[in-house]
Amino acid sequence: MRKLRVVLLVVSCGVPALCQNVEQTYKGELFGGYSFERIAPGCGSDYRCGNAGPTANINGFVASVTGYFYKSLGLTAQVTGNYNGAAPLSYATVNRYTFQFGPAYSFHLGKATAFAHALLGGVSQSSSPVQTGIQSPDPSLNYKRFLWSVGGGLDFRTSGRMSLRVAQIDYERQSVPVVDTGGPTPIPPVGVSGLRYSAGIVWHF
Repeated sequence: MRKLRVVLLVVSCGVPALCQNVEQTYKGELFGGYSFERIAPGCGSDYRCGNAGPTANINGFVASVTGYFYKSLGLTAQVTGNYNGAAPLSYATVNRYTFQFGPAYSFHLGKATAFAHALLGGVSQSSSPVQTGIQSPDPSLNYKRFLWSVGGGLDFRTSGRMSLRVAQIDYERQSVPVVDTGGPTPIPPVGVSGLRYSAGIVWHF
């Protein structure tokens, strides 16, 4: 009888913990929040490549979905949009959108979750004159290019299925067209580096 009581006590203590683990083991997550992108200095009168010109800091949004197919290993699809009022040293506004996907891996420690990912995809950038009737000084501000990024971040579980993503930092790399100077040979695209900081809310499902 005493052994039976011990067994019942162990089971009664273990079942809630087991249920808690089951509830906290989710198949995926949705993330949405703020995005700050810092692009490398630009070529001549714009901000996109080379060593001359100011760095562009542009604000926007980020949204992603991650599905886990084997323990903490999953796939992430991410969309971002960043905008600035006026491109440095030009009269054009700039809108940038990225679309990427790739593998992700998470590390759980209590209420904290760290993750890393590697994303591949593309960037679509467009510009428009700030003032009516003024042409953008750099038509090559409009382009679509391949983009890859690597990074990671840190989440903290707040309550239930919600977490707060305090930081997601990504290193980005792409190539961009260079302004045609009218020379005998076309100038090849130039590589560009950037950094992105994101923060927001995560919902687990």
